[in-house]
Amino acid sequence: MITEDRETFSDTVEEEHSVEACTKCTACNTVCPVARSTEIFRGPKSLGPESERYRDPHEATVTAGLDLCSGCKLCEVTCPSQVSIQEYIRRAQNKGAREKGRTLRDWLLGHTRLLSRFGSLTAPLANFGNRNPLFRLLMERVVGIHRKRPLPKYQWLTFESWFKRHARPSVSPPPLGEGRVGAARRTVAYFYGCWVDFNERRLGQQVVAVLERNGIEVIVPRQQCCGIPAVVNSNTYLARKYGVENVRRLSALPTGVDIIASSTSCGLMLKHDYAHLLEIPGAEQVGSRVYDICEYLWMLHEAGELDVDFQPVDTRVLYHAPCHLKSHGIGYPAMRLLRLIPGVRVEEVDEGCCGISGTYGVKVEKYDLSMKIGSRLFEAVKAAGSDSVLADCETCRMQVEHGAGSRSAHPIDILARAYGYR
Repeated sequence: MITEDRETFSDTVEEEHSVEACTKCTACNTVCPVARSTEIFRGPKSLGPESERYRDPHEATVTAGLDLCSGCKLCEVTCPSQVSIQEYIRRAQNKGAREKGRTLRDWLLGHTRLLSRFGSLTAPLANFGNRNPLFRLLMERVVGIHRKRPLPKYQWLTFESWFKRHARPSVSPPPLGEGRVGAARRTVAYFYGCWVDFNERRLGQQVVAVLERNGIEVIVPRQQCCGIPAVVNSNTYLARKYGVENVRRLSALPTGVDIIASSTSCGLMLKHDYAHLLEIPGAEQVGSRVYDICEYLWMLHEAGELDVDFQPVDTRVLYHAPCHLKSHGIGYPAMRLLRLIPGVRVEEVDEGCCGISGTYGVKVEKYDLSMKIGSRLFEAVKAAGSDSVLADCETCRMQVEHGAGSRSAHPIDILARAYGYR
């Protein structure tokens, strides 16, 4: 287990302060991508701590524009008073959804794992329907999923099924070489998430290959959806149900086993939101063991334990930092890792939120807004030109491909190629 005297989160999201700590400085409104793009949304200051002061639990939640919050968490990253703005907004959204009743669409999107399992079992048919214009028009009219929004492809063989057949190497650290000093045997538990399991098995295979290349044993515990689709679709009760199950299973891992996530949103749920938003007992202990995959690999490098015998990869890539990565408070470890690889030329494209925010941008009433939010990023990508755009978040990659017409991949894709993984 990696142990180091450092903060897991930035000080903007780790310490929670009450609404009275809000000084109305409007820093959160300044960085809010939704408030910049529509006047209907009055901003996180107004709909978060300011409204919280006057909310009555016995009265109906009827705050205009409340459902437009995308959950990017940039408000919390920026808040100088460390107010947990998102928690107040999410709780109000959840109360409003209970009062009004949830739509079929929001119920389906909140049950991502159930929906994805059905899509995986019927992959050829589901993928055909998701690409068929007539079916998409019907989906828009009946369910409320915008017909122009590309939907993820499902795969019949899940990552979980693949891993059960995966031949584990005899785990021993590779020979010491340049940049490796006294590597120790480690074991990590991989929290792969719904996306890797049902939509991008190859990314999970690359994560396993990279970790095993560094002499690390990978185990895959049984797991449920992280719960963030339920949170953003105003069903924190369901999210907490998932979280309680995950905390129970992850708490049973042997001492010394770190937990690795390849999705910044899944990792943030495990690290922070289980304890602070959903208030799950034991979540703090689990969260202290959770690392983003690139964060973990960079920590190995700093400890002199990362295998840096990379093959050259001749490519120029742009890097987009997802909003939820910024909430981790770990900087951009992916960029630091990529600069270790000969031939890789990586440039950050810093134009804010991509706009999709998970399931937010698939909804018929929010699709245009999500594209407007991401427009600055799309134009910057088109102007810069590159072989591809890298992002640690799966839906960011979908949005960049859709809005900018660029190929996209997780940073681990380049690292795996540098290790010779094909």
